[in-house]
Parts: sequence; structure tokens; C-alpha cells
Amino acid sequence: MELHSYSSQSTNPWFNQAVEDVLFNSLSPGQCVLLVWRNRSSVNIGKDQNPWLVCNTQNVHRKSLSIVRRLTYGGAIYQDPGHTNFSLMGNANDINTAVVKDILTILIDKLKINAECNENNEIVIGKKKISNTATSIVNGNFMQHCTIRVQAELSAVDEFMQRQGTNDNETSSVISKYGNLCESNPLIQHEAIERALASACSEHFTVMPQERRLNINPLPDLPGLGTKLHLISSWDWNYGQSPSFHRQLNGRFTWGTIKLELTVIKGTIAYIHCHCTNQLRVLFNTFCDRMIGYPYQAKSVMPVICNMMVDFGESQHELFEFASWLENEIT
Repeated sequence: MELHSYSSQSTNPWFNQAVEDVLFNSLSPGQCVLLVWRNRSSVNIGKDQNPWLVCNTQNVHRKSLSIVRRLTYGGAIYQDPGHTNFSLMGNANDINTAVVKDILTILIDKLKINAECNENNEIVIGKKKISNTATSIVNGNFMQHCTIRVQAELSAVDEFMQRQGTNDNETSSVISKYGNLCESNPLIQHEAIERALASACSEHFTVMPQERRLNINPLPDLPGLGTKLHLISSWDWNYGQSPSFHRQLNGRFTWGTIKLELTVIKGTIAYIHCHCTNQLRVLFNTFCDRMIGYPYQAKSVMPVICNMMVDFGESQHELFEFASWLENEIT
């Protein structure tokens, strides 16, 4: 049994996601890997999720956060440097959920906190959930990654995870069940958790870890990392891989109201229909026809609007006001 312990020094969430994936896909028989990292403020979504439906993309872009699509399934979660992330991976004969639970139990003991590990391998303190997990099994290899809230800014979750246009209390209800590890031990830090994790793995597997620190510059010599990083940081992956969805947008302007109905497939506008006054129907029907095939993103709007100025120069006011509204709506 070989135990490899990797510590990422980068908070770039796309880099850390890419490292996790290439490590998982390059596992050797008899090898177990621990990867520990932190991300800058970002929203981490599951492989099959739609960012427009699970988070507030307007606030995410307004605050320059990253949206990162994982290669594992599971729910969306807000992250910041107050979270500690780690992945345990290896052949399914060597590592499974029971092994991870044992390592988490050892970790809790080493950190000297009054916590438990529940049936989902989540750390809980009282009624507060301190961590979230996601699992992947591919070609006989097992991986479970865990996000631990250490000193996370929980108040930011409502801002970024409450989908725009909704007024329900679902997100607030979920966050009320979250807690931070520092509530049990105010002095606890990421570095202490990192050391305790490596020690817990070593104790479970009865082998000393081979340790390595990773930085984004220069890029580590991990197989396929550059190609994977290019994919994972792309709009096509983080947005374009979203399941199909329908959306209705309602706008009020100085010259009237508009209702848009859209169907988006793989991040691309496949259908768009506009309800407006008879006076503006030709104008906006033309816009709808020309938007088909464009990515569902703000920067798609203005090129179409500018081209329409040639054919509808007398409607510049309506077009600019409409474009400003739509760019904000589909950010």
C-alpha cells in the first residue's frame, strides 16, 4: 500500500478541481491518495446541475465569483477560504465509505472537538452540519470528497445560493442547519486540519504518506493536467454542459412591457419567443430569430442588437433599453 498526500497551495477552484480529476484518473493499483485544498470564493456545482437554476448567477458575476462544475454528482455549495476540502481516493478494494468514516473519526479525535461522523460521512456538532460529502466510483476506483466549514462566511450563502427571482426561504432554512468547526474550537485552522488528516490516513493505513505540495505556477507535472484545466475553466464546461431548461423573463420599459420565453439546450438558445405590442412585434420577432444558436450569456446580446441597428435604426432607444435589461437578466 502506498499513501500519497498532496497539498494544494493554490485557491484557484478550477486548478484544484483539475488536480483532483487527474489524480483520480491516474491511480495505480495499491495506491491511496489524499488531496487537501482551499478555494477562493466560488460556487461549486454537481456534474448534472444547472447553474442558472441552483444559484444566483447575477450576484455570482457581480462579485466576480467563479462557478465550478465538478466531475462528481451532488448538490451545489458555496465555498470560500474558510472551507477546507479534501478527497480520499483509491481502488475500491482498498478504500470505501467505511474507510473514510474511520479516517474522519480519527480526525475528529485528533482535533479534540466534540463532534460525530454521521451515516453520510458528514461531520456534525449537535444539530449543526459541519461538512458535506460527494462520492464517485469509476472503473473500480473510489473517491469521496468532503468540504469542511472551518471559518466559512455562512451569511454569504443566501446571497449566492438563492436563485434570482425566488422569494422562498428554502436556502435560509438549509443554512440554518450549517455550522463552523471554529464554533467548537475557535483556534482551529486549515493547516491543523491538513496535518491531522495526513496523520489520520497514516494511522488507518499503517503507512507513512509521501507528501507533495502543489502550486499552479509552474504547473505540476501531473498527466493531462494542462488539458484538464483548460476544459474545467471553460464556459462550455461550467455552463454549456447544463441540462436543458425553460425560462420566462418579464421586462417593463418606458415604451411598454415584454415577456420572453426561452428554451436553452447545452447552454445555447434553442428557442425564444417574445410577447409584446403589435407595434414592436416585427422588431422583437427579428431579434428572437437572430438569437437562436447563441450561447445563453450576456455578451451574446449586444452583437445581435448592434447588427439590428442597421435594419431598425429608428428603434435605437427601444433596442438599447431592451439590451441593457436582457444582459442583466441572463448574466
